[in-house]
Amino acid sequence: MRRRMSRILISAVFLMLASGSIADISARGREDFEFWQGSELRLTWGAMPFDAVTINNGLSEDYGIYGYGTIAGEIADSRYYGGDGYLSGAVGLTYTYRFRKWFELSGVVTYSGYYRNYFDKYTGSLAFKSSDNQISVMPYVRFVWVHTNLVRLYSGIGLGVSFLTETGLRGTDMTLLPAFALTPIGITVGTFVYGIAEVSLGNTGAFSLGIGYKF
Repeated sequence: MRRRMSRILISAVFLMLASGSIADISARGREDFEFWQGSELRLTWGAMPFDAVTINNGLSEDYGIYGYGTIAGEIADSRYYGGDGYLSGAVGLTYTYRFRKWFELSGVVTYSGYYRNYFDKYTGSLAFKSSDNQISVMPYVRFVWVHTNLVRLYSGIGLGVSFLTETGLRGTDMTLLPAFALTPIGITVGTFVYGIAEVSLGNTGAFSLGIGYKF
């Protein structure tokens, strides 16, 4: 499985490099397109990120607290019941520098969280609070293959690390995980201040919306 995922990511990088080069060649000599090197900041929110928080908590609201699969674990779990759970989605902050008309390099930080209260079955009182929090940090390359002064269409890929903390009845655990984002298509609309929409697989969300600013 890991080898297959690695091959897919490597193939995606080569395909986007090729598309980026073609976009750069096609953009040369276009008088209607103004390009200048510079920076950007983006703030986004992504639905259904492919991360540990969403996988562990988004698929089932009634996971076991202990999760040992033993009789003792089942008895311990049966004492508590959970209230409504809340997923935050992926909240992202991105810094980007535009090197070429077709090539942009970014640093992406995303946050994904899950919150749920658990109550004592016999008294009905709050027993404890459960939360999962995942922060991902990754470099991200973006290849712009359609660009005008108002609209950009692009693809991108990022690889990095995630820090996952899980807090519940047994205390807090921390885990280090890989992070990634593969964006087949994204679009920005606007000039200095612009809107963003992306379709992705990874820690940034399956579908993202946001706002950006060039400076």
